[in-house]
Amino acid sequence: MSLRSIVNDIRDSLRNISSDDSALLTDFKGQKAQGAKMMLAGALKRLIEATRGSDLAALSERIARSEPKDMMFLLEQLAGKIVDETVEYESMPSFRLPLDVQEVINADLSELKACMKAGCYRSAIILCGRVMETALHRKYFESTGQDLLEKAPGIGLGNLIAKLAEKGVIIDPGLGNQIHLINQVRVFSVHTKQVAFAPSRMQSEAIVLYTLDILEKLFK
Repeated sequence: MSLRSIVNDIRDSLRNISSDDSALLTDFKGQKAQGAKMMLAGALKRLIEATRGSDLAALSERIARSEPKDMMFLLEQLAGKIVDETVEYESMPSFRLPLDVQEVINADLSELKACMKAGCYRSAIILCGRVMETALHRKYFESTGQDLLEKAPGIGLGNLIAKLAEKGVIIDPGLGNQIHLINQVRVFSVHTKQVAFAPSRMQSEAIVLYTLDILEKLFK
């Protein structure tokens, strides 16, 4: 994990720590704060390890010993001293995609990369769902010669997986579970809910990695 990613994790944890330390652990707010404190402790440990032996080690130690109310100020000092690292998602792995969907999927992956770099995580997850739909429709056509985009244009990912199974196209259970998870998170990202869904960077990274893994396995 990059140093900038660790700094972002610490920022997220600090934002989620309630200013009301008197909140009971049985209270929802208290539980959320307790979880944030555990995440903060882990992120600080990673920060110390990542900067050990460098010019940033002393400042990292100071941050780790600080109270949360003072930590954000010191953290921004550290962020300003970090030498730019290789940007995550600067390049996506290449796949041996069928020519008829290659341009569409590569365009989505390029936009997905831009969304992750910009912190637009809901948009990135929505794109992951779009990539899965394109890939699975193409896999179905490859296996059956039938184009479901014409016959059943509104078919969901779950039903699409079921149809692939009916036609004897082998999708191992692990792959199916990954696709279902991507679809579930995509639904929360697309549709308006009573409580707004705001995926974290780490959640989004996991969905992106699942998506890339599925592409590799479908078109290996």
